[in-house]
Amino acid sequence: MARAKAYPSMVPSGGHEPKTSYLKGESMASTAMTPQKRMASALVGTLLGVAVVAAVGFTLHSYSADPNGKLYATKSSDTIAVNGKTYPKASVTLNVYADNGQEADLGGKQLNGKTNKEDWVHYGPSTHVVLPAHTYITMTIKSYDGGEKLNNAYFARVVGTVDGTITVDGQQMKEVPEDAVQHTFTLHGLPTTSQDPLFVNVPLLKVEEGDKGFLPTKDSGTNFKGHTITFSFLTGSKGDYVWNCEYPCGDGSYAKFGNAMSAYGYMSGKVTVV
Repeated sequence: MARAKAYPSMVPSGGHEPKTSYLKGESMASTAMTPQKRMASALVGTLLGVAVVAAVGFTLHSYSADPNGKLYATKSSDTIAVNGKTYPKASVTLNVYADNGQEADLGGKQLNGKTNKEDWVHYGPSTHVVLPAHTYITMTIKSYDGGEKLNNAYFARVVGTVDGTITVDGQQMKEVPEDAVQHTFTLHGLPTTSQDPLFVNVPLLKVEEGDKGFLPTKDSGTNFKGHTITFSFLTGSKGDYVWNCEYPCGDGSYAKFGNAMSAYGYMSGKVTVV
């Protein structure tokens, strides 16, 4: 068997050769991260993300007032059976705008009739949603913004919906490519309560962009200017929950988790189950 070819070593100017020599076919294997290390690294990253989410949620719940009022879900007289149990139905619709100008151009407005103080990306018409307890909730999000790559691929997956899917412009999806995410709607509980658990993560497909701005989509529901995402989940007993976007869509500070990402009423809010 032929001996592995040795690469020339880099000798510092002082004349001392590094102790480590690199052999072709050996150095990469010896320095590559093992599957166990990769798994541990991913776990640490996920736990850190959960810790940040919990801290943000607690802060929102404890200290934030409602800047745009409460958006109440519309109850229906229809019912639906899920896993042998019958639930009443309710629905609610949110929108995601790139800025105040886009919201105005599309005919949208905040629930209180005012324009957001800062010209940042935001949800509307409110960031505080009120849902009935023990109900089959159908949420529709019409999203009009662009996007890039997530810094945590977990949030590209659909989690917590009734059937594990979302509908994007009429097409069922279980995930969105991590480099095609516009924003997320990530709903979760507070870390200190005994209320029913509730966790939902929905990635929103980005609107493609060209040299002159956003490109037309195929979605007639947004007049071909965005995407319509629909999904359903079940509420439990009454409780207070928070939601936030997990796509770093803020300014250049705090790894793009500044401004809109850290100011309540833009890319984070509350869900109250009553």
